[in-house]
Amino acid sequence: MTMLKNRISNQPCEHKNQPHNVLHRPALSLRAIPRMQLYLPWCIRKLTPWDHHLGNDELVKLRFQGLLSINEFLEIIDNAINQYSMEETVLGGEEPTIDPALPMIVRELNNRRLRIRLLTNAYEISNELLNELGLCGDCEVVIGIKTLDPSKHIKYTGKPPLEPVLRNIKRLLESGVRVIFETVLIPGLNDAKDIEGIAKYLTGITRDPVLIIDPLIPIPGTPWRRPTQEELNEAMSRAGRYVRVMTHEKIGRPSRVVVLYPRL
Repeated sequence: MTMLKNRISNQPCEHKNQPHNVLHRPALSLRAIPRMQLYLPWCIRKLTPWDHHLGNDELVKLRFQGLLSINEFLEIIDNAINQYSMEETVLGGEEPTIDPALPMIVRELNNRRLRIRLLTNAYEISNELLNELGLCGDCEVVIGIKTLDPSKHIKYTGKPPLEPVLRNIKRLLESGVRVIFETVLIPGLNDAKDIEGIAKYLTGITRDPVLIIDPLIPIPGTPWRRPTQEELNEAMSRAGRYVRVMTHEKIGRPSRVVVLYPRL
């Protein structure tokens, strides 16, 4: 899925009483077709394969219209630059690093002087992708850390512990790529104490780490509830002792969303 929105980003915030500055800029969100490396029972993609920023009136109209060729994709990119003055792209979906075309996509976006944000679990970072990210003038990789507890990790993701992720974090940092981290606050599974542990761990692997804390959006049929505001505040406060904390919970005015593909 390809869509453009006026992106609203919270700046790092270490305390709930600090003002949340916002930044408005046109950004393109690119979603891969549903493919995952990890089985995550709480994944928001189980609610819809489309972007959750869309309203119900738009969601009901969307239909899969086939995969874009690279030329068709770049035509959409160039039109978005010309028509909307697009400045930033967000590469996400299920797991974008599975796509063998991703290094070429990063290279083409970088050639157009676009800021690139790649959302990944960092299990697979090929040498070609690493090279393109290292050459990128304005790239940022957001790595989702599910949990640092080995037993929880293999139980809920179906993957062995985090060694591949940790190796790839080191490779990215050594290549000079900007890396920030993200985790989901899940009461009873990945709560404030667990997130504090993640934050403390990050201080040992990189300087001035940034951690995004996302409150869980509950999935029907799973046992986990949405955290309260008090629980989110506690997680941010405890993690903020070690890292710079961000959250998407307070984002100011809603974004304007324009679907570019599939065509409505």
